[in-house]
Amino acid sequence: MKPLHVLNLLLIAGLMVACSASKSFTKKGNKLAEAGIHDEAAFAFMQALANDRTYIDARVGLRNSGQKALNQYLDKFYKAHGSDDLRTSVYAFRQAEKFFNNVSAYNVELDFPTYYRSYYDEDLAKYLEKLYNQGQALLEEKKFRDAESRFQEITQLDPSYKDVGSLKKMSIIIPTYDDALKNYEGGNFRKAFIGFEKVHGLDPNYKDVQELRRTSKERATITIAVLPFENTSSYAYPISVGSYIISELTSSRNEFLVIIDRENTERIYKEQKLSLANSDNENFAVTAGELMGAKAILTGKVLDFGVVSPSMRHIERTGYESYQEKVYNPTNKKMELQTRYRKVMYSEFQGSSSLRMKIQYQLISTETGSVMVSDVVEFNERDEVRYISYDGNAKNLFAGQWRSRNEAHPSDKIFTSFSQKREVEQLLSAKRDFKPISEMLVTVQNRISSKVANQIVSFELARMQ
Repeated sequence: MKPLHVLNLLLIAGLMVACSASKSFTKKGNKLAEAGIHDEAAFAFMQALANDRTYIDARVGLRNSGQKALNQYLDKFYKAHGSDDLRTSVYAFRQAEKFFNNVSAYNVELDFPTYYRSYYDEDLAKYLEKLYNQGQALLEEKKFRDAESRFQEITQLDPSYKDVGSLKKMSIIIPTYDDALKNYEGGNFRKAFIGFEKVHGLDPNYKDVQELRRTSKERATITIAVLPFENTSSYAYPISVGSYIISELTSSRNEFLVIIDRENTERIYKEQKLSLANSDNENFAVTAGELMGAKAILTGKVLDFGVVSPSMRHIERTGYESYQEKVYNPTNKKMELQTRYRKVMYSEFQGSSSLRMKIQYQLISTETGSVMVSDVVEFNERDEVRYISYDGNAKNLFAGQWRSRNEAHPSDKIFTSFSQKREVEQLLSAKRDFKPISEMLVTVQNRISSKVANQIVSFELARMQ
């Protein structure tokens, strides 16, 4: 079929679908119109025209129901205008105007008397003035949330009305600043900073918000010096869980947690190690904090570390190998291929290795010497290897059981189900090498450091409560 013919057929099919949809929506609109539900009827007719703008029945229906629905909106507006119900008047007119514009988009003309606009403008001016005065009064009464709602409504009706933008800002700024100042004076510097940050975003020159924002951020930030973790294990593996914790804390992107330069920390620690060795935790933390400029010291030690080296067990298994053999079929007097099975032996290898680590850590305040966060964290990593090896045609290998290679026995059995064959195939292609202990050590340290970092971050976030 020529491409042009195909395109024509597609166009015809599309028109038929659109026509069918237009008829369906028009039928729905007519039923709603008969029931006197003209606003919903008009919407159905608009859906019909959205599928086919030339559909006459839908245009006629929209013209009739659209005018009746518009008249209902305008009646509501006019009654509200006459009774000086400003809010109802304003929103009824806007609803009528929106409906009129939606219908006009389909080139269907409705009668919308122009004098209604002057009535609306008159009521809108009164309503905006009323909202403005209410907002100012509420602002003076320090009812900031109610004031903000008034200014917000004005902004939606007329964004350029007087100084409503500035007043709306103030209805947010004043209570936010006051709350932030209370938190600042109460020592909740993290919460204070968030408040001052919001005020700063709205008006960076409001009172002393710039200075308070800076100092609250500075006081809210926990600067942490991570000291080398003590390791008493006899294994020669490079344990550096402290470095992993540093990496996790850094990647948490928590702006209130700052890790002091590791090289500088370790240098000071080594220089002062002898003088700090006999100090208790409280004095140690305070002294170290003064030396390193940290608000907290993270210390820890490896309580337990163990490695079970890889070990492999070899098991000889009984099985079968399939093959094809030509056999004479007396029915059709032809030679045919049939599947036969020969008894074989194959090898199965199983083994495992594991690594465990347990640490204890403490995050100690250098200002008070108290323990901020502490825990004992332990993780195990285990690796298992299981595979089979066969010197024959592995593709035709099946698991099974037999007693004698040369003699049949009633207990002989070939496992030929799909799941059994799939297990053999998976074991034939399974991995044969153990995961290096060094890789397992990385995994364990990653898990431990992730948990420690999450606990410290959770502690920091809890300061918002």
